[in-house]
Amino acid sequence: MNSKRAPTDTIPASGIDKLLADDDRLAALRQRRVGLLTNAACLTVDGRQSAQAVGDALAQGSGPGLACLFAPEHGPAADHEAGAAVADQRADQHDVISLYGARRAPTPDHLGLIDTLIIDLRDVGVRCYTYATTAALAAEAALDARVETIICNRLNPLGPVTFGPPLDPNFRSFLAYFDVPFVHGETIGTLVADAVKDHPRAADLTVIESDANPDTPWVLPSPSLQSPDAVQLYPGLVLFEGTNLSEGRGTKLPFRCIGAPWLDVQAAADAANNWPTGITATSCNIRPDAGDYAGQTLPAIRFDITDTRCDGFGLGVRLLAWISSTHPQFEWRTAPIMSLGAEAGQDTGERHVIDTLLGSDSLRLALGRGDSAEDILDPWRG
Repeated sequence: MNSKRAPTDTIPASGIDKLLADDDRLAALRQRRVGLLTNAACLTVDGRQSAQAVGDALAQGSGPGLACLFAPEHGPAADHEAGAAVADQRADQHDVISLYGARRAPTPDHLGLIDTLIIDLRDVGVRCYTYATTAALAAEAALDARVETIICNRLNPLGPVTFGPPLDPNFRSFLAYFDVPFVHGETIGTLVADAVKDHPRAADLTVIESDANPDTPWVLPSPSLQSPDAVQLYPGLVLFEGTNLSEGRGTKLPFRCIGAPWLDVQAAADAANNWPTGITATSCNIRPDAGDYAGQTLPAIRFDITDTRCDGFGLGVRLLAWISSTHPQFEWRTAPIMSLGAEAGQDTGERHVIDTLLGSDSLRLALGRGDSAEDILDPWRG
C-alpha cells in the first residue's frame, strides 16, 4: 500500500510537495544516496527551500541522506547574474556542484556519489532559458551512469501557449536545446522526458507532476525576472540581448523596458501602443549598472501589461522590425556559441546572438529582407 499524505488541504501541490508527502517513496529514498539539482527559487508549499525540505526529510532515516547538491545557471541562491560562471561551493554542510561554470553536466565521478538524482527547477516557458537544458543534460548523464532520476515538475508560468520558430538543427546549442517552438508551452518534466525517451534506460526517469495552481505566489527564478509581468514580457524582450539596445538588466525594470542612447522613445512608444500585444508603452529613463551602457542614463520605453493575453513574443518581434527599419544605429551583436559539450571550454566560434537565442537565423534574415512583422509572426503562431 502506497502511503501518501496530502501536502495541504487548500493549495495544490508542486512535484516536490508530492514527493515529500509520499511516505513509501521517502522510505526508499532514505536508503539511497541522493543528489538534488535545484536552487533557492524552488520552494515547497509551506515556504521552505527544496534543498532544506528534502535534506530534512531524508535525515529522518538512518540511511546516507542527501549526498550533494547540483546548481544551474544563477547558482544555488539564484542570485548570480545571467551568464556568470558558478563555482563549486559548500553550503549547509553539503557540497554544491556547479553545472554552469567549468562543466554543464555531472561527471561520472559526481554521479558515483549518488544512487538517485532529484531535479526541482523553475522554468519560464522559453527555450533559451537554461534551466531545462541543464536538467536534460543532468538527466541524460545520470541515466548513462545508471542513476535513478526523479523530476519534480512545476507549472509553466506562460501556460500551454506556443509561439516562435522551431529549432533549426544547425543552430542547436546550450541555449537552443529542445526541438520545440521558442515559446514552447511545456514543463521541464515533459521537455526532459521527451529528450531522453530513446535512452536505453529511459524507464529509470520518473516525472512527478504538479497540480494546476494559478494562484501560487510568484517566486523569482533568477535575478532579472522580478515579477510575473517580466516573465510575460521575457519571450520578446530577451531578443534584445542580441542587439545593441539594453533590455533593462541592471535597472529596476529588467525585461520590462528597452533603451539606447539613440532610440526615439516617443515614436517607438506611439507605435507600440497601436499593436495588438496587450501592453501600454511609455517613455522613461533608465540607468543600467551593468552591460554596454553601464552608468549611462538612457532614454527608454517601459511596458506595462494591460491584458492577461499579453503577447510578449509578438511585442519583441514588432519592436525589432520597427527599430531596425527606422534607426540606422541598430546593430546585431555576436558572441561565442554556447556548445553542448560537458565542459564549458568547448565553446567555439562566434554567431549572431539573436540566432543563438532563437535557435534559428530566420528572424534576422527576414528583417534583413524587410519582411513585415506580421508576415514573420504568422507562420509561428501556435
